[in-house]
Amino acid sequence: MRKMVWMILLGMFFLPSLTLAHHGGVSLALGPGSPIETNSPLTLPQGSFVLSSRFEHVEWKKRNFAEPTNKDSFTFFNVGLSYGITPYLTGSLFLPYNIKRQDDLGSTKGIGDVKLLFNLGLNYDPSIKGIRLNSAQDTAITMEGGKKTYLSVFGGTTLPIGKNRKELGGEIDPGMQPGFGSPSYTIGISATRQIIGALTLAADTSYDLFTRKDRFKFGNEWRANLAGIYELYGKPEDLISKIDGILELNLLNIARDEEGKEKQRATGGTILYLSPGMRFSFSRPLNGSLGLMLKFPTLKSLNEKSEQQGAEGLEKVRAIVTLSFYF
Repeated sequence: MRKMVWMILLGMFFLPSLTLAHHGGVSLALGPGSPIETNSPLTLPQGSFVLSSRFEHVEWKKRNFAEPTNKDSFTFFNVGLSYGITPYLTGSLFLPYNIKRQDDLGSTKGIGDVKLLFNLGLNYDPSIKGIRLNSAQDTAITMEGGKKTYLSVFGGTTLPIGKNRKELGGEIDPGMQPGFGSPSYTIGISATRQIIGALTLAADTSYDLFTRKDRFKFGNEWRANLAGIYELYGKPEDLISKIDGILELNLLNIARDEEGKEKQRATGGTILYLSPGMRFSFSRPLNGSLGLMLKFPTLKSLNEKSEQQGAEGLEKVRAIVTLSFYF
């Protein structure tokens, strides 16, 4: 079985991507001390499922130079199903539906590209001074917590089934399509540890490599996230069994888009988001959690910023709601 896991990991480098800033994110955060945007390294117990959904809405700032065709808002909705293949390997499948609105030109909507994710969970135990694969005692539901640092390597694929040739105003804008039209590749690592009492820290970094569709290619993306999760309330016997306060720093660097072999002006840049949120956990019979977050572009360095509109870093607001159930 372990040989199969390492073969899957090697295959991740040749499979297309998960967390796509152009079309919304799909981080899988589950279990105690979980963030919302930052990827959690925790894995599911063998044979168990998580049914999840994620709603993300972006309102764009309007710019005079882009009148009367400013991008107005994007809405991303994902439904996901995760399965504990083993205590140290979780697989997830996400189906997105995207709506993109543009002033005077109308909107595009439809199913986006299906996303497939694998998460290999490990942990470091200072008492044995070594890193090992998660056992049944190290999963998101039964984890011992305390002294261990939990780690993961994650990666996955998109199946480019979403429509990508829809016209608005007689033109095809790649950034306004429900789907990408071509696969992309991702690889990442994440870690989490309970620091003191009710405080848990989580972090991840990942790289997304986009492939070319006809002559167009989206800019590759690198992201690094850091989250602090603090338990504000905890009573396992209550329906709302736990309330966590969450504060995240989300760093995103986007390379320039390419048309043919030419890098495009007014695309790409670096953005640091400050993201406060809350997570509400529910006891049986619901066995679920609700996450709420707002993302604010706090620091940014965009290429030809004065010529950009409807791109990451130029949001009025970015709101995220997640809902998941364990069974």
